[in-house]
Amino acid sequence: MAVLRFLQVSDVHLGRPFGWLDAEHRLERRKDQREALSLVVTQAIERAAHAILIPGDLFDQEGVDAESLAFALHAFDVAGCPPVLIAPGNHDPWFDASPYWSPRMLNARGFAWPDHVHVFSTPAWSAKALPNLADVRVWGRCYTPRMASVERPLVPEALQAVGPPAPGGIEIAVFHGSRENRCPPGQQVVAPFSDEEVRSTPFAYIAVGHYHAASRIESHDAGAGGVQLAYAGSAVALDPTELGKHGALEVTIEFGPGRHHVAVEEVELDLRNVLDVVADVTGCSSAEEVDRRALKALDEAKIDAFDIATVRLRGRLVKGVRYSGPGGSLAARAFHVRTDLRGVRPDYDLAAYRNAEASTTEERFAKVLLERLDGANDPDERTTIESALYYGLDAFRLREVVPAYEDFGP
Repeated sequence: MAVLRFLQVSDVHLGRPFGWLDAEHRLERRKDQREALSLVVTQAIERAAHAILIPGDLFDQEGVDAESLAFALHAFDVAGCPPVLIAPGNHDPWFDASPYWSPRMLNARGFAWPDHVHVFSTPAWSAKALPNLADVRVWGRCYTPRMASVERPLVPEALQAVGPPAPGGIEIAVFHGSRENRCPPGQQVVAPFSDEEVRSTPFAYIAVGHYHAASRIESHDAGAGGVQLAYAGSAVALDPTELGKHGALEVTIEFGPGRHHVAVEEVELDLRNVLDVVADVTGCSSAEEVDRRALKALDEAKIDAFDIATVRLRGRLVKGVRYSGPGGSLAARAFHVRTDLRGVRPDYDLAAYRNAEASTTEERFAKVLLERLDGANDPDERTTIESALYYGLDAFRLREVVPAYEDFGP
């Protein structure tokens, strides 16, 4: 059995603004991205990988800054770096005037990709052979600005150029796309495909980018074993919602006439773990006490100074307590700490409002909102009504309304 080894990394998003961080931490997070990409090359050399596969979104946007571009161009210009095959994604699409893919535009700035870097530059599938591996072909396709996002890359009509593998050989694919029924909320559907389409392709393995959480599809075909498709996820976490560890995949394929087996191993690249903890703040009578409860939750979760953490506050605060976010000691506890206040409510006696005769404007307001809340079945509608109720009671009782019952993002 012959052995083929790849390193797969995607969704690096060089040039990401990281607007949820302060200026100093933005610079550090961009450094983390660059170190992750450099580590991919180092690991590829140390593991004797035959190639590095990048299924899209190496860059975050079309107008990437010069520093990020220069770094990427030189990151692979390292002695011993294996061939690098890039399939541009929806954040870094290929087009004739692309500042980072177009040879003409790069040349105008005195730049060029190293000779061993191949960028797939057509939306139709095309093949690239690897040096000294005559039995292996890597197929790729790019995303372009004019491409219909619903174009399906794995249907038979799109794969006519691929054909069956040569006897004893294997076909590998790399592209940027969306596995159906798995698209995260708010993420654009790009080049959708189904699990059934994956299993009907001639590809022994498919490296896919776009989703920032790692996942895979196992092979069920006769003569094949292990993984048939995998997302590596984002190389480093791009915001506090991308929980867990992040990195690349080492893909090892053993193959011979009529059979093959694909094994996938995670390669950690991000030194920062992203965690989500819960802190009960019921009865807290000051913002400082809320911070102490949050710090305790972080300590119990063993979060260290390198990590990124979200503390989801739950419970009822003493009426009149205002909490606007982490104080100094809590903010300094980790690389980044955010608090989610959606589960916090003031300790108003709702039962008393329900039973009141509604003789005052405040009581009538509360009674009407509580009746609407009781009659609502949709979770989003209930959340909206509940927030309106508490904001209204704040206005009546505290004579002020301060945003406190929603999560406004990272």
